[in-house]
Amino acid sequence: MMQNYIVVSRKNLQKPQEAPKFYAMARSGRKVSVKDVCKRISERSSYSKGELEGCIGEFLLEILNVLSEGNIVQLGDLGNFRMSIKTGTPTKTEKEFTTSCIKQGRVLFYPGNDLRKLCKTMDFTLYKPDAKAETDGKPKPPATSGENAHGGGGSGHSEAPDPGL
Repeated sequence: MMQNYIVVSRKNLQKPQEAPKFYAMARSGRKVSVKDVCKRISERSSYSKGELEGCIGEFLLEILNVLSEGNIVQLGDLGNFRMSIKTGTPTKTEKEFTTSCIKQGRVLFYPGNDLRKLCKTMDFTLYKPDAKAETDGKPKPPATSGENAHGGGGSGHSEAPDPGL
């Protein structure tokens, strides 16, 4: 199993006088849809693509239902989903605290043994854009830390390390 990465420079905003340091940032490949996953499974099993799409669709809906009930979804050695709450306005006393102090709910995922093992045994390769990614016959320069370096949306900041790994 291989994970591509790029190297980006980052300044420590708490110590702006220090020179930037270089960090690895995961470079994802393509997005694989549920339909693609179902097609891959159907090619190696007796289940049809339609059966799998129906089952997985219902499974995903049930995950939402279980989480909305305030329960934890355990997916075996893959990991667990659970809900958390983000407080917007803390109060000085317990009596003052009401539901209006809660900003929003959040979904947390905790990787299980299979994903932890995957992370520990993964090989890493420096991402090099191929010749197909050329523009006007010139290779496309790699993204810098200020640009969309990871290839997806978002703020351009790398993910926080998982303290459980």
